[in-house]
Amino acid sequence: MVMLSVGAGFSNPLQAQETGGAAPMRIDTHIHLYDTERPGSSVFLDPVKHKKIYYPHLEKDFLDIASPAGLDFAVVVEASKRREDNFWLMDIVNQSSSLLAFIANLDPRDEHYIGDLDRLSANKKFRGIRIRPDQPIDLGDDLVLEKLGELAKRGLVLELRENAGPLAAIENIAKHYPDMPIIIDHMGGGKISQGKIVPSTWNNRLQKLAAIPNVYIKISMLYTLSGQNPAPTQPSFYREFIDQVVKAFGPKRVLYGSNWTLSEMRGSYADLVHIYDRYLEEQSVLTAYDLYYGNAIQAYGLRVE
Repeated sequence: MVMLSVGAGFSNPLQAQETGGAAPMRIDTHIHLYDTERPGSSVFLDPVKHKKIYYPHLEKDFLDIASPAGLDFAVVVEASKRREDNFWLMDIVNQSSSLLAFIANLDPRDEHYIGDLDRLSANKKFRGIRIRPDQPIDLGDDLVLEKLGELAKRGLVLELRENAGPLAAIENIAKHYPDMPIIIDHMGGGKISQGKIVPSTWNNRLQKLAAIPNVYIKISMLYTLSGQNPAPTQPSFYREFIDQVVKAFGPKRVLYGSNWTLSEMRGSYADLVHIYDRYLEEQSVLTAYDLYYGNAIQAYGLRVE
């Protein structure tokens, strides 16, 4: 049975013990659910560009493709920018034993921010926010910094998109709220272009992010970041890319995330998981326990009983 703790991730020790590097359960920490038949709820998708995935994608659809690949659990990240869709997602997750947690999309500058946090926080599966507002946001703004403190007060997580803001702003947030986990999405802003990892400044940014002890990173969105469609399925294509993240953050602060459903635009879920599994087999630093399970439990503050 999976229970959610009420505090931040690293204030709660794992109750499940690591045995031989195997993961007792495997968690995808980055999926999106949506219903294109709900008017206005899927504006983050272009019906032409994303025609392949422009239809309802709910829990069963995820499990149908993920379970055969060995993943039966997930954290859902809200991609819609509408307030009401956070509560729609909350209801979906509440009815599930496989959806362990959800991350809402709230704007700290919004007049409803505190009220929405309070309402969502009444639900133990609510674990934090990812900021994806309609209008650009300055993470270095004093008011934004103050409002992010409301997450820390509630033992919640701040999740940031790969290029969410300048490094100095993220460092400042982490300094002010050292007990609040900060999770950086999608490799922290790097990608592969014509077989090379770009931009040239990416590794330096990784090193500086990794120097902040309460920052985690998702090894996620690999298919999109491959720069190819269909994406390569050879594990060797991604090895150096993943290596740099693992070398910077170490084995205890990296999380697996597929970015499903968008991953389906460039390849299959089974092939994607195979890339990660082969990577794990070919090195000895990162274990399946950490990548698929332990780090997700710790970062999101999940308690296993």
